[in-house]
Amino acid sequence: MSKITIKQIREKYLSSKEKEKAFKWTYHVRRPISYYMALPFFRMGTSASTVTMLWLLIAGIGCVFLASGAYYNMIFGAALLELAVILDCVDGHIARFTRQTRTGDILDTWVGEILLVSSFFSIGIGVANSPDPIVTSMIIPFLGDKMFFIYLGFFGALATLSSWTVQLHWRTIAMKSSSSGTELNHRTKNSRMSLIVENLFNYMGGLMMLILISAIFRVLDVTLILMSIVYGGYLIAMMGRVIRKAQILDRTDLEK
Repeated sequence: MSKITIKQIREKYLSSKEKEKAFKWTYHVRRPISYYMALPFFRMGTSASTVTMLWLLIAGIGCVFLASGAYYNMIFGAALLELAVILDCVDGHIARFTRQTRTGDILDTWVGEILLVSSFFSIGIGVANSPDPIVTSMIIPFLGDKMFFIYLGFFGALATLSSWTVQLHWRTIAMKSSSSGTELNHRTKNSRMSLIVENLFNYMGGLMMLILISAIFRVLDVTLILMSIVYGGYLIAMMGRVIRKAQILDRTDLEK
C-alpha cells in the first residue's frame, strides 16, 4: 500500500465516482486535495474506518468552536468542518484500495449524518452566543431574539435526521417488495436551480465552505435560515415521494 501513487488514487476515484461530477466543489477542489492527504495514511497502513473516526473527532471539535459564538472561533470551527469533509474523501480512497467492509460503509454513513445534524445545532447555538448583531433582524425585527436561532438549529437538525430516516425506511420497504423502480432519487429534476441548490447546500456539495464564508462575513444567521428552508423542503418532498411510490405499490398489489 506504501507504493500507491497520486495517479492511481485519481484513476480509481474517477472510475467509481462519476456521479460526483455534479458537485463542483468536491470534484474540482476537495478531491484533488484529498489525493495528497491520503498518501500519508496509505504509507502508515491506516484503515478507512480509522480515518472515518478521525474526521468525526475533528468535526466534533469544529462544532464546539462554532457553538462558542466568538468570531474567530466560529471561523476556525467552520474550517475544521471543511477539513472533516475532505478527510471523508480520504477514507473513501483508502476503502477503494483495501477490502471494503459493511462496517466501514455503515460508519461512514452514520458519521456523515452526525456531522450534518451537528452543524445545524452548533450554528444555531453559535449565532445565539455571538455578540454580533443579527443581520436578518434588520429586515424581520423579531429575528433579533437570538433564542429563535437555537430553535431554528433544532428544526434544521430534525429535518435532516428525519429525511435520512424516511429514506432508509423506504429502502427497507422497497427491498421487501422486490419491485423495480422503487428507489428514491435525490434530485427531483435536473434543472439549473436544483443543481445550484445541491451544490450550495448538499453535504457533498459546498455546504461546509458556505458555512465558512458565512462565518467570515458574519452572516451565519442568514445561512442557517436558508439551510433550514432547504432541508425542511427536502423533508416534505421526500415524504411526498414516499407516499406516491407506496400508493403505486399498493395499486400493483391490488391488481395481482
